[in-house]
Amino acid sequence: MMKMKKYIVSNLQEGWMLIREEMGENAIILSVKESGGQFEILAASPEKKTVKKENKLFEIFKNRFSREEDINRLESLINFLIKLKESNLNEKLQKELQDEIIKNYLPIVERLNRVDILTKIETNPLTGKFINVLGNISSGKSTTIAKLAAILKFNRDKKIAVASFDFYKIGGSESLNKFAEIMQIPFFMIKDEKDLIMYKDAFDEFEHILFDTPGNIKDLSEVERLLSFITSGPNAENILTVPLTKKESLIDRDIRYFSKFNIHHLILTKMDELENKLPIYFVLSNYDYRISYITNGLNVPNDIVESYQVLNGMFEVGNK
Repeated sequence: MMKMKKYIVSNLQEGWMLIREEMGENAIILSVKESGGQFEILAASPEKKTVKKENKLFEIFKNRFSREEDINRLESLINFLIKLKESNLNEKLQKELQDEIIKNYLPIVERLNRVDILTKIETNPLTGKFINVLGNISSGKSTTIAKLAAILKFNRDKKIAVASFDFYKIGGSESLNKFAEIMQIPFFMIKDEKDLIMYKDAFDEFEHILFDTPGNIKDLSEVERLLSFITSGPNAENILTVPLTKKESLIDRDIRYFSKFNIHHLILTKMDELENKLPIYFVLSNYDYRISYITNGLNVPNDIVESYQVLNGMFEVGNK
């Protein structure tokens, strides 16, 4: 098909330039008429076929979800996308929602199948002389230390002590001191390096000393320096408590911050408060640390299990 157009110009050169600009190099002149000092030019060019631009993402989607069962498996997610499309949310908020989902859950989708779960299980925990338990505020440190103390004293028949320099939080060490009294375990309050030196001979009497540490130490340079000191020794075993109830971005922030204290393995806390196990998958997919224990309640000493007891069911470790 030919596209035709009439031009009225004052001279032929102007007309020809205008025709080429609008109709392309393949335009031809069909007729020229002069009238009253102006030229009427009838021009034509082959009409370009409109080629529909292929949307590769759309084609991939159609190929991946060509069967009914493909849709059924992801019904909830697809319904979410439909609601998102039909919503009146502004473009910025829609992007923030997408970014949040991609940041937190895409690593699980991409990496989880490549995770060798056997390399994620700490099989020989609580062997260091100085067992330092770290974690942010409300991570369950004090209750976890009481449970670890019970494991060492009653299950392994070890001579242990508990030490704390969590004196920056009101009541930070009182509950742990109470647990130690009930279990008849010596308790030491540490305020600075001088106390560590003073108690050195006393510590030599024990096979293990469990250290409770402050949570919010980012603005406490003295405490951070003391923490760096006790976690850097050759006999130190450094454990980070990670509360599974926290938002993924906060879990990531805590793990990245405390990683500078030479963390050896993790204890995941508060599993009993979860609606699903996505936070556990998040930790496994994003970090190289082994997991030693998982806590599932506040009862001391019962509500703590070795990590394989949970991960075995999640990943069918025995079949690998």
